[in-house]
Amino acid sequence: MASAELVSELNELAEFKKKHPNKGMHFKNMKTFPVVYRELRRTAGAHFDLSDNKTIECHISEIQPSGKNKKHRHMNEAIIYILFGKGHSMVGDGKGREVRIDWEEGDIFSPPLNWWHQHFNDDAAKPARYLAFTNIAFMEAIGMFSKESAKE
Repeated sequence: MASAELVSELNELAEFKKKHPNKGMHFKNMKTFPVVYRELRRTAGAHFDLSDNKTIECHISEIQPSGKNKKHRHMNEAIIYILFGKGHSMVGDGKGREVRIDWEEGDIFSPPLNWWHQHFNDDAAKPARYLAFTNIAFMEAIGMFSKESAKE
């Protein structure tokens, strides 16, 4: 995919975190925690600044019924835990290798570093929500963080 087909998410993500801060040592129930819709991502979410951690962060994302987020990739590792819902993710290296990961509540998976991925909610009636733990903070600190969405 040529760079002309990419959209950087860095500014939008920084603004979202600034406008909707969740800073603290403890947050209750990620299954019911309030989320805010992000047009660029096509999902609702919340990002957390936990105890001023310097290397890890987490966020929740919620996909509407029969919805999908925007295809994206990032230069940070992410471990995704499904809080509720049932769906699948398409994960590809950009060179023709693509893997389908079917998931449901309680599952965990991790897209490889900088691989394209997109998450789909396979339930037409209920949202799906996941909790992602990432090393974005570390990658930002060393000047290596990038996050891109594919243009449609």
